[in-house]
Amino acid sequence: MLLLYFSIATILDLAYADPPNGLCSNNSKYTDNSPFQNNLETLMSSLSSNASVSKIFNTSTGIDPDRVYAQYMCLNYVTNETCSACIAVASQDIRQLCPGYKEAVVWEELCQLRYSNQSFLGSLDVSGNIPQYNPMNISNPEDLSLVVNKTLSGLIKKAAFDPAANKYATEDGPFTNGDTFFSLVQCSTDLSPNDCYKCLEVAIQNVTTCCKSSRGARVFSRSCYLRYELYAFYNSTAESNQTLVTGKGNKSEIWIIIISTVASTLLVVAILGSFFYHLAMKTRKRKCKDSFYEIH
Repeated sequence: MLLLYFSIATILDLAYADPPNGLCSNNSKYTDNSPFQNNLETLMSSLSSNASVSKIFNTSTGIDPDRVYAQYMCLNYVTNETCSACIAVASQDIRQLCPGYKEAVVWEELCQLRYSNQSFLGSLDVSGNIPQYNPMNISNPEDLSLVVNKTLSGLIKKAAFDPAANKYATEDGPFTNGDTFFSLVQCSTDLSPNDCYKCLEVAIQNVTTCCKSSRGARVFSRSCYLRYELYAFYNSTAESNQTLVTGKGNKSEIWIIIISTVASTLLVVAILGSFFYHLAMKTRKRKCKDSFYEIH
């Protein structure tokens, strides 16, 4: 039963808050086959190839007033190949979630993508932040809150003001009951150090407001990203070279993990059931044999 509990807990950890999450601006819309739509289609079709060599990228195409500005950001620990695949999906999702809108943003599991008819490069934007929490609750939320505030306060300073960090930082350390606290923060590199810090500071406020009783939380923001969990959702030993199992990973990876976890659990249950069945049968035979000798 203990094994089954942890298997279910793992599945719930992996299954929460399934992206994509989209946010569409209500300012203006474009019409089908307009110059703006043509520019948008051209730009979206080229982004995944750029993502194969760069995890953060800004670009624009067209002439005002139909010019389209775009930016994507992949989480720093993923490979360029994974980044390219994520942006390819995001460029499709953003048009499906926000058809006809001249300004939109979409957050996938490992990347985010935004476009607009207005230049936003270097501008902080925390409007429409989406905090999400892990559905698994924790028995000692006060202890976790202390760790969240202490760890993330130091981490956002490192990401924002340490030039070597380049707007990205992670940290893992011991928590209670043998758990490890994993945290990650990242800003778009076009932000100033002060704006990066402000963005992540707002993200901390978002998670401390919504998610005090949860085992983990994250914030999707236009300008930055923040996440913490009590399991390794990133590769702390080789972040730049490979991707560890994330809180959700891409959807195919997650279903493989879920199916494998369930299959392993059922196999263990079947083995234990078989063991106890044969043990019961063996005990029953022994009792029958003893009864036979008592009668004779």
